[in-house]
Amino acid sequence: MYAESANNPVAKPSLPARLPVAAALIWCGAFLASAAPWLGQLNPGALIAAFWTFEGSDYASVLAHYSWAPRVAIAVLIGFGLGLAGAVTQQILGNPLASPTTLGVEAGGQFGITVATMFFPGLLAFSPDLVAVSGGLLAIGLVIALTWRLGFSPVTVILAGLVVTFFLGAVNMAFLLLKGEWLGNLFIWGAGSLVQNNWQPFMELWPRVLVLGVFMVLLMRPLQIMQLGQTSARSLGAKVGLIRVLALFLVVLMSATVVSRVGVVAFIGLAAPVLARLLGARTLSERLIWSSLLGAGLLLLADTLAHWASTRGDGSLVPTGTTTALIGGPIILLALQSLKNTHHMPGQDDSPAGFLPKRRSIFLTAGGIAALLLATIVISMGWSPGLDEWSWTPTAQWHEAWVWRGPRLLAAILAGVALGLAGTLIQRMTGNPMASPEMLGISGGAAVVMVLIVLLGADIGRAGQLGAATLGAAAALGLLIMLARKHRFAGNQLLLGGLALYVFMDAGLRLVMASGGTVASQLLNWMYGSTWLVSEVEALGLLALIVLISAGLLVIIRPLSILPLGETSASSLGLPVTKVRLMLLLLAALLTASATVVIGPLSFVGLIAPHLARVLGQQTVGRQLVVAALAGGLLLGMADYLSRIVVYPNQLPAGLLAALVGGLYFLWGLSRHGRA
Repeated sequence: MYAESANNPVAKPSLPARLPVAAALIWCGAFLASAAPWLGQLNPGALIAAFWTFEGSDYASVLAHYSWAPRVAIAVLIGFGLGLAGAVTQQILGNPLASPTTLGVEAGGQFGITVATMFFPGLLAFSPDLVAVSGGLLAIGLVIALTWRLGFSPVTVILAGLVVTFFLGAVNMAFLLLKGEWLGNLFIWGAGSLVQNNWQPFMELWPRVLVLGVFMVLLMRPLQIMQLGQTSARSLGAKVGLIRVLALFLVVLMSATVVSRVGVVAFIGLAAPVLARLLGARTLSERLIWSSLLGAGLLLLADTLAHWASTRGDGSLVPTGTTTALIGGPIILLALQSLKNTHHMPGQDDSPAGFLPKRRSIFLTAGGIAALLLATIVISMGWSPGLDEWSWTPTAQWHEAWVWRGPRLLAAILAGVALGLAGTLIQRMTGNPMASPEMLGISGGAAVVMVLIVLLGADIGRAGQLGAATLGAAAALGLLIMLARKHRFAGNQLLLGGLALYVFMDAGLRLVMASGGTVASQLLNWMYGSTWLVSEVEALGLLALIVLISAGLLVIIRPLSILPLGETSASSLGLPVTKVRLMLLLLAALLTASATVVIGPLSFVGLIAPHLARVLGQQTVGRQLVVAALAGGLLLGMADYLSRIVVYPNQLPAGLLAALVGGLYFLWGLSRHGRA
């Protein structure tokens, strides 16, 4: 019996029929939808012939040859390249939700072009590809350096990539707000547009995509060995580090070359490999082939939708980057439902090292931060620039200065307190020290609603905006609960669900940047924390809400202390783990939403403040909550003051300054975490 079994060859897994069928449907649907507007002007044969020739006496034929055909061709080419790059990225990191976008490559490419536009325009004339590749290498280099010692833990890699993306995006936004008259067109381009008026971009791009694709395919055998895990791969003679660096370098070249030509067409590199895996592509060769084909079809479909929305709407440009994000978001949601390994690659240690600072007195630590916070309040209220020179406002006149400085300062401090508390809850609940409220997508829900209000041109007033943003945050929370319920609100599933929500927020941001105009500029100011919009009523209302929520935090100290022991140990101690996680999630969401509707969605304070509490020696739950709340208030209070004086008489959003500082702190903190 054993001999017969040994002689039978192992059957190769068959390719599910739904994979080629789905790919054919996407391709046919996208191409027919793209061609439909032209069929009334040209017959099908003439339309197909427009890819290589045209009839000079027929205007429709000329237009199809120089506009429609190169747009279709470049969409297919770029989708092919990004799909292949995404599949290689996921394979090399062992991470089903990794992509050039989530690793910051595309944001790095845009950062490189932004910096070159501002300071070295000659480089752009020499080679935009070189500038974009340099920025992409910077981004991926930061991610690799930060996560190398942690063994490329999938969630840690995603978080590092997202923070690098946030940080570089914040720098780009700072340039846009300060030099908008120079960079407006750059950010319309950055939203991703495949509009073409000749074949030159395609002819320049296809040899590069082809060569890079061939090199990626040549890495197939080493990449297959990587599936065995680092230890097994090394025992077979594979140079794991060299393979990773080489593969990621090719990914950067592919993604940054595309970014330099057509802008950021987000999430095709993530959506295509995920969809291929969901449809049944099992082996590496199948994933590479079908990710490329699906990427080409998805980008053509997204570009067709963008073109349709632009022509059927009011004439405003709808960037392709927006529609690719809207397509990629649902695919990520589907992937989360089937995702099992969300923590480590095979053969890796499950507990990366951390650092434990020396314990310090809560009274000295909290007292020191409170004293700094009081000094910040005094300086912010009293010392400020005027029309001619800096001057000190006497205390007796503070009631007059309060109208201009007080509400925004109070709101900033309270928002910092709320985010500090929320960040501590989320990090304790997920067991991930790199988690933050921004990455749960709750603040993104509020931002998406604000985007919709602006795009619809609705004039609902400040109260209406706050109410709508609250509803958006609540909707995002509801969706997050639905996503994580299946996994009993486990930490990694919450963070990955937040990633999916971030996709939609990114789509809205890119749509706003492409639309331009005064209203869009105001909305972008709010998104990065414009405290000057806050009224006294709003600040006092936020104070009452945070005091009320803080009182309720007293009952969750014991559950937060038990949860890090693990689900089994916590349950054995009588803790209803699922219910407690849901309650903590609701509290964190309420705190995040209360801060977001006032100060905007991106600041990183929820990430920094809990870390500062730990670095200052506060390890227990109660002490960390107190110190994180004070540290968050201090950080945003200082950010509000600096945002008012750094570029006086102009102003920067306080959240933008906090995001820049927070991104740098994150990079330092994660590298220290890895060295410990």
